Amino acid sequence: MRIILALAMVFITLSALAAQDLKLSGRVVDKTSNSPIPGVTVFIPELNRGAVTDLDGTFTITSLPQKNLTVQVSFVGYGTIVKRIEAKANMDEIVIQLEEDIANMDEVVISGAYVMSKESSPISIEKLGRADILKAPAPSLMTALTRTPGVSEISLGPGISKPVIRGLSFSRVLSVYQGGRFENQQWGADHGLGLSETGIGNVEMIKGPASLIYGSGAMAGVVNLIEEKDAALGDVEGDVNLRAYSNSLGLRSDLGVKGATTNGFVWSARGAVESHADYLDGDGRAIGNTRFNTQNFKTGVGLQKKWGDTRLRYTYLKQKLGIMEPDILDELVTTRGDRKSQVPYQDVTDHFFNSETNVFLGEDKLKATFGYHMNFREEVESGPDVVDLGLKINNFLYDIKYFKSINPHLEAIVGVQGFYFKNINYANAQEFLIPDATKDDRSLYGLLNYNKDKWVLQGGLRYDYRKVVADASAQHFIDFGFILPGEPEDRRLTREFDGFTASGGATFRPNSHWRFRANVAQGFRAPDLAELFSNGVHPGTSRFERGNASFQREQNIQTDFGIRYAGKGFALSGEVFYNFIDNYIFFAPTGEMEGNLDIWEFEQADARLYGSELEFELNPTQAKWFGFTTSYSMVIGQRRDDWSYLPYIPAFRWIQSVDFRLQDMGAIKRPYISVLGSWIFDQNRAAPLEEATPGYYLLGMNVGGNIEIGKNTLDVYLSGTNLLNKTYLDHMSLFRPFGINQMGRNIALNVRIPF
Repeated sequence: MRIILALAMVFITLSALAAQDLKLSGRVVDKTSNSPIPGVTVFIPELNRGAVTDLDGTFTITSLPQKNLTVQVSFVGYGTIVKRIEAKANMDEIVIQLEEDIANMDEVVISGAYVMSKESSPISIEKLGRADILKAPAPSLMTALTRTPGVSEISLGPGISKPVIRGLSFSRVLSVYQGGRFENQQWGADHGLGLSETGIGNVEMIKGPASLIYGSGAMAGVVNLIEEKDAALGDVEGDVNLRAYSNSLGLRSDLGVKGATTNGFVWSARGAVESHADYLDGDGRAIGNTRFNTQNFKTGVGLQKKWGDTRLRYTYLKQKLGIMEPDILDELVTTRGDRKSQVPYQDVTDHFFNSETNVFLGEDKLKATFGYHMNFREEVESGPDVVDLGLKINNFLYDIKYFKSINPHLEAIVGVQGFYFKNINYANAQEFLIPDATKDDRSLYGLLNYNKDKWVLQGGLRYDYRKVVADASAQHFIDFGFILPGEPEDRRLTREFDGFTASGGATFRPNSHWRFRANVAQGFRAPDLAELFSNGVHPGTSRFERGNASFQREQNIQTDFGIRYAGKGFALSGEVFYNFIDNYIFFAPTGEMEGNLDIWEFEQADARLYGSELEFELNPTQAKWFGFTTSYSMVIGQRRDDWSYLPYIPAFRWIQSVDFRLQDMGAIKRPYISVLGSWIFDQNRAAPLEEATPGYYLLGMNVGGNIEIGKNTLDVYLSGTNLLNKTYLDHMSLFRPFGINQMGRNIALNVRIPF
């Protein structure tokens, strides 16, 4: 507490320092005709503020710090420009020329600790914008993200899915929300991402170890959900999003409003409700109790000044998720359109409080992020008034880092990071799978970034310490007969994990055509509570699960190498990676039974994962109305002792997209048509006691545009998935062992009404 108060005093003192009030203004024009372009977004990601050009193509952004900044200029149908602006007293004569281009190969990313161009980052980062999600929505946000090469999902129906990056999943992929790690019992097979698209501006995904920046849990990568932009100073704006799904009869309503005063006070509020009935597979069979309902509300206030900015946010998320049980699947099917929760189900509630503060000190910056997260998870099987498994999380997190500009081309980051996590079982629960426990994480890290001319070089070092204390001494554990490994007399166990990690990478861009990227990074992950201490029935999966308290910390070294060539109207890129993992922990059935339940145990063995991602983009200069993109991704995972395959590794995948940008048709502006194809190959590299899965092809289509009604413009998006109504099994679905097919044909309509 003293540290926090001291930091608060530092921020208050620094915020009072006088600095020259700078502004950035200029004009955006078409490169060919030199005519002004209205509606262009000029955005400064580091400050989360920007402006939109007026009818004359002009823009102004005020109250800027005396610091060099990265600016992103983007507009539909034009190539995105990423530009570095030097801090000067007079920045009002800038002219930016945009060139027509369907493809946006480059844009700013922030997940690699430094704000920079995606193509310049030595770390492989993919970005999915808000518009991309709206054009092709999915019941789960994670499903929408799987269009990215190398990214897939483990699912338990459309409402429960979790990320898989290059074959790694569960606690190896870290979720970052509002700048802080989001802990919601990721260890559970039936525990989804736990976050929705509400109020999200874009999603960035790091593919590869990011432990140096984010700590334990990021050894596979990061899914970073980034807030929507603040309103422009002096403006109040909002929108309503209405969506419907044909297959699950799903409905979603989303309303948001935000504003900013001329003196820099910003505020926002957004809420959404969503409900789905049971989905139908390709044969028209209803999959009982795959229904779910969510309510989401978030609000925030902040201050933007020339000395920096600060924000306080609160998020509430309530989810009721049906649990499919194969033994009584037909009994769980009710009337079509019934979306009321029925036993068994999960009831998950999250409260997330967050603060982010940036203080600019010339070319340096101090950034502090604090968060407090409460997560309540109830799994109900015996009856609506009985909690079979009940868990509560309290998690306080912090991340304080200082950005030091050594010279115009070299910058350093030093920081401290950690969290204090407490897991508590409901005393009145019927089952106890893991004990009460605390996790105390403390880290120190440093990172260097060199950016000059054709080269970007990055490298860093990190030290981590974690102490885990498991406690099964409460009376309800004793009465239940819950046993910790080794049966300690005081019914408590303590484990400690620590170690160093390092990473280094480089990007070389010799000219406008070529980009070479190489990265070598270590990642690590301390075993989670389930892997160490689980010993009991998991109601959500109908399994008896056992952990092992002697597990060591996972450690990996991953090497990545990527090449991209961009010619006139086309681009070809390729990435290869090799992931060498010591002490890899995986979950597998034993073939034994505990009562009528299958016994699953965690095992640990050395492993390797390797693969590649290839992508080709075609945007002919003589046919700017046409675009074609195709990508191929593969990953193979094996144990290193006997070369047997690892469980739940995604099949090879080939994705195609043909895009048509049409001429305006009366009140319909910027119409488009996209035809999408996904070829999923046979997954015949099955792990022991895991079945192979045949391949399949899915066809989809997106149609949309902007419709002018009076002085307002509506964004209308119509999308279809599995249009051929294919009946298939997904290898990554937890329904697969029971022969439960995935969702059949689904049509989604989304209408966005700004005001």
